[in-house]
Amino acid sequence: MKTLLKLVLPASLLMTACQQTKTPVKEKPVQIDTMQLIALPAPSAEKVASNEVSVVSRDSTTYVRFGDCYFSLDWISADQQRNDFEKHPDTLYFSLAPKRTIEGQMLAITTGEAEKIKVWQRFETSARIGRQILRQWKHYRSEWEQLRPEASNFFICRKYTAAQTNLLPDDATLESLQQHVKKHYGQALLNQVALLEALPEAVITTYFLKFNGTLRNSPTKINKLLIIQVTP
Repeated sequence: MKTLLKLVLPASLLMTACQQTKTPVKEKPVQIDTMQLIALPAPSAEKVASNEVSVVSRDSTTYVRFGDCYFSLDWISADQQRNDFEKHPDTLYFSLAPKRTIEGQMLAITTGEAEKIKVWQRFETSARIGRQILRQWKHYRSEWEQLRPEASNFFICRKYTAAQTNLLPDDATLESLQQHVKKHYGQALLNQVALLEALPEAVITTYFLKFNGTLRNSPTKINKLLIIQVTP
């Protein structure tokens, strides 16, 4: 009888365990860790910094910190001759790698102690004659356009068509173009201008990105302007 109880008892316990209802486990929502996406690289990388702003480059990506905010963008590098992070920390100058663009790039921002950052984009054009870009002549600047976030603090830089960018200001004339080329360029380029029956094409030579935000529980505001010069 004792032997039978030993055989029956474990079986009954097994059946009881099988009948117990398991508590369902809630699935955790998927979250994007923006800090990991744009975490700053090792200090050994090329670095330009101040107490207010730091710029770090690694491979093709440049990381910019201002206050508690970080953002990253590909194919840009800090213009060390024009930047003065101590005196002018709110205006940052960059150069774009040759044959590259910011258009269509993902701009990821980690806000830290800041509220949501708002981003605006615009461009500036210059006339081009053959392969010569006239950076010191007339320029057309587009209106500021606010970028809509694809997700929280994730933006896609705006793309433009040739029709949108092949523009020069209303006061640009062939006569003023000839005078400018005669004064600043050689005879070969002046000869090309003499053959023109209309203004030459315009191309984007500068992109502008503007960031605005406010720190939590503080009147401190974030206002940054990035000026990105295109390299042909």
